[in-house]
Amino acid sequence: MDNNNLISIDGINIDTEKAQKMLIKLIIREKKNIKTKQYNDGEMVKKIKKMIEEEAQCY
Repeated sequence: MDNNNLISIDGINIDTEKAQKMLIKLIIREKKNIKTKQYNDGEMVKKIKKMIEEEAQCY
């Protein structure tokens, strides 16, 4: 992990590159869902929470 990509928020180090990639994935997933209406709001919230939890466990 490159220290140039780290910022600290409330004492938590965040890799800005990984955060940006995850944000892009979330936006794409939400945009796709808006078009297809495959998941309702509750299901999308669960999917987004799961994605964030999986990424957080990688640290």
